[in-house]
Amino acid sequence: MYKYKNVSKEVIKKLKKEQVELAKKLSLIDKKDINEIKYIAGIDTTFTNIWSDKTTAISAIVVLMYPSLEEIETVFAVKQIDFPYIPTFLAYRELPVILEAYKKLNTKPDVFFIDGMGILHPRKMGIASHFGVITGEISIGIGKSKLVGDFKEPENRPLSYNPIYINGEVRGYILRSKKNSNPIFISPGNNISIDTALKLTINTLKGYKLPQPIRLAHNKLQKYRKEYLGGKH
Repeated sequence: MYKYKNVSKEVIKKLKKEQVELAKKLSLIDKKDINEIKYIAGIDTTFTNIWSDKTTAISAIVVLMYPSLEEIETVFAVKQIDFPYIPTFLAYRELPVILEAYKKLNTKPDVFFIDGMGILHPRKMGIASHFGVITGEISIGIGKSKLVGDFKEPENRPLSYNPIYINGEVRGYILRSKKNSNPIFISPGNNISIDTALKLTINTLKGYKLPQPIRLAHNKLQKYRKEYLGGKH
């Protein structure tokens, strides 16, 4: 049964076609050498009512120096949205508010880490890839649970990882950042290779499960959301 009442089958078909067309513009070649990277950013998005179609989206972007990971800028954006949560179409729900935050940046990050998938997606167009293609930025997707792909579970030791395959093609890596923690799913979004996406992620973990840009964006976003709901914004 078709269950997304506010989005017709025709719209879903149109969005799938759009994703396929956008995927043709993807580049999995390193646009910048890892040693030339000076600024990295983390993007996370939440909602005032997570399970509602019509809700308020809040996005945070935190910019850090690389490789010191010193925080230098944080911006937030708030936007009303009415697109429901539909697996593999996350960009259509979150990108509008992310782009609002992106416009506010004074610093130009070399790489964006995004909470969500890159090419670990049925049509190679997870939110990190979608963002990277439409902005031309270098982007990496960091997922916290499996969306698609075949892989062998990494060993229970820090920095153990294995490739993730879709139709026999390597699309990313599953990485156990810390012992006894659930693994994360790493894939390039745009303008970066699969191996460099993995290396840069490992370089930014700082002993935590998630890379520092994503972790800080998440923490700041939760605080901002609490204040927003409390009527302080």
